[in-house]
Amino acid sequence: MADVAESEFPSLYTAADRNSLDGQRRFFNATRLRLAMLVLAAAFGLFTWRTAGGDVAGIGAAVAFVVALLAELYLLQARPDRLWYDGRAVAESAKTLTWRYLVGGSPFGREEVSEREAERLLLERFRQIAGDLRGAHLVPVAEVADQLGQGLRRLRGLPLEERRELYRRERIGGQQAWYARAARHNERRATQWSLVLTTLEALGLAGGVLKATGTLGIDLLGLAGAVVAAGAAWVNAKQHQTLANAYAIASQELATISGQVDWAGTEPEWAHFVDQSEEAISREHTLWRASRT
Repeated sequence: MADVAESEFPSLYTAADRNSLDGQRRFFNATRLRLAMLVLAAAFGLFTWRTAGGDVAGIGAAVAFVVALLAELYLLQARPDRLWYDGRAVAESAKTLTWRYLVGGSPFGREEVSEREAERLLLERFRQIAGDLRGAHLVPVAEVADQLGQGLRRLRGLPLEERRELYRRERIGGQQAWYARAARHNERRATQWSLVLTTLEALGLAGGVLKATGTLGIDLLGLAGAVVAAGAAWVNAKQHQTLANAYAIASQELATISGQVDWAGTEPEWAHFVDQSEEAISREHTLWRASRT
């Protein structure tokens, strides 16, 4: 049974994918730090702790604000989100081109172009992608002598029936399973965060009532407001509900595409089918990137 691992994919995809993940990690770490420091500053504002050196709580709040400011400046200057988005754009573009080439989809159809012309066209498309998104920081992750290894060339040479099964199992099936898992994960996270924010808002309301009636001497309203605002900002950054809906729709669309794989019985029909399938897969990523930027 023919098989392909993403580790065999062209170095353009591997570099863009890993650098995109690095940008994503940096973005969320900096965002998490900034929001945590703002909440901490609000917590320091609840009390006063005076010593010979001054108000310790005030100093702590000032330090927390400084750290939050530095995190914000890092996000504005380094733009790890740009590295994330551009890297993902390059990775997905390289991935769809690789699959088109592997299984003989248009514009790399087995009866559309010669093998030499298919490779030339693929490498030219790679150069265009890398040139259009120079901000993706395509730092190599390994020493690679050739974008196309012999394993990829061998898969392209398989009979149509084997390429069709490979595409159904590895590309459509694998992508559909990923979307389904991601949709369930984001739906759970959206529900959890909704409950957390609702609980925090209720606690803030209770704190306000206790403060108004004189039952509680500490003013928790500022802290509650800061925590709720930080939670809302984090939810907005993660976009769990939006992603859950988008991934669920993409998973269903791929399930429909999977049922049509056997309809293409000739090389021209197959090249057209793969072209339409990859357009559908790429559409989800285009919408995701548009929502982010």
